[in-house]
Amino acid sequence: MLEELLRLIAKGSVHSSKELANKLGISEPLLDRMLEDLKRMGYLRLSSESCSAKCEHCPISAACAVGHAGRVWVLTEAGRRMAD
Repeated sequence: MLEELLRLIAKGSVHSSKELANKLGISEPLLDRMLEDLKRMGYLRLSSESCSAKCEHCPISAACAVGHAGRVWVLTEAGRRMAD
């Protein structure tokens, strides 16, 4: 199920925790634990909290949550390989 979560994140579209949990058929608290597990394993990282507003050059512009509450998770290189 962790690989399925990575594949959903790799698609690059914006997902809320609720939407991801529903797609996986799990609770939001379980999703949060899975995200933290993937972070500990080196497959995900949180995007930086600061933004230079240079969106056209931003590697996560498709999944940007600037101006919205929440966290934006970014796949690491290892995460990209696992999602493929």
